[in-house]
Amino acid sequence: MAFKYMTGTTCNPSGTITFIADDNGVTANDFFQLSTGICIQVTTIGSTTTEQPTVNLSIEFASCAACLASYSSNTEQVITYILNSDISAGSGTTKTFVPPHPVWTTNQNHSVLQMNAVTIGGNGLNS
Repeated sequence: MAFKYMTGTTCNPSGTITFIADDNGVTANDFFQLSTGICIQVTTIGSTTTEQPTVNLSIEFASCAACLASYSSNTEQVITYILNSDISAGSGTTKTFVPPHPVWTTNQNHSVLQMNAVTIGGNGLNS
């Protein structure tokens, strides 16, 4: 296992950081979420060092957009309802909508949408 100096461009906001990480299979232009939760694109891989890593490359992604996107858990729940005014008119028109979902954060600061639950009022039940 070799540790190398690396430089990366952060995805949001855009900036440049220098760090030491394990170079196992890493090439320039790869996208990663660091153990600190920051999404980066590796721009350069420098020389080998005996210094310990300053961050870990936690998860590899295909792009900055993929790294920044929220995860989702479970299956989307779509609510279907019939408007009262339509029932009285005898038409029974059905409407659907996607409700707001609670969001929680992983230990790498990546948001996760709880797709099979509904946020009730304000910022949710735990606000």
